[in-house]
Amino acid sequence: MKKENSPIIEDTAAHPLYDYDGHINCASGKKFNLVNPTPEMIDIHDIARGLSFNSHFGGQTPEFFSIAQHSLLVVDLMPDRFHSKPKLMMAALLHDAHEAYYGDMLKPLKMLLPDFEKLEKKGQAAVFKKWDLPLEYLSTIKPYDKKAQEIEYATFYKKSNILQYWSPRDSMGLFMNRYWHFYNGMKTDTIDNEFPPF
Repeated sequence: MKKENSPIIEDTAAHPLYDYDGHINCASGKKFNLVNPTPEMIDIHDIARGLSFNSHFGGQTPEFFSIAQHSLLVVDLMPDRFHSKPKLMMAALLHDAHEAYYGDMLKPLKMLLPDFEKLEKKGQAAVFKKWDLPLEYLSTIKPYDKKAQEIEYATFYKKSNILQYWSPRDSMGLFMNRYWHFYNGMKTDTIDNEFPPF
């Protein structure tokens, strides 16, 4: 028997959970439109949380391994000659930032859903526009993204023990540390150009 003052709402049309308008709620309090994202909807704290608390490889790993940890591995694999280019390094850190909102769909499934991939690209473009990062950087980052996934595959499925597993909180803290390092580098490396911190 249902108690009085129950939080259950019988008229689901009146509950914001069932208002399917393309938006999702974010930890910052912002709303992100999955269909028509804009830079104003994006917050670095939402990105850090989403990537840190979502698993890579669909969660089919020996221990939890976050998208944020993957992103940091890509940054670590970038050659030394790129380390003096803070915008490029920021792009490496944020190359999967859209997955904080869309999730990390498994590649075989994504290949069957081209419309989803189009939405993802919209999100990725909005992220890069937020920090004035050229999308062309993605082709430079791609080889190190692939190398990271090869290392992860060996760790997860070949028991190579190359990588350690970080908690979501640890991943989030390390992700934000790198973000501020690159962000501050972008400010000092750019003349008369302001970048939004969040």
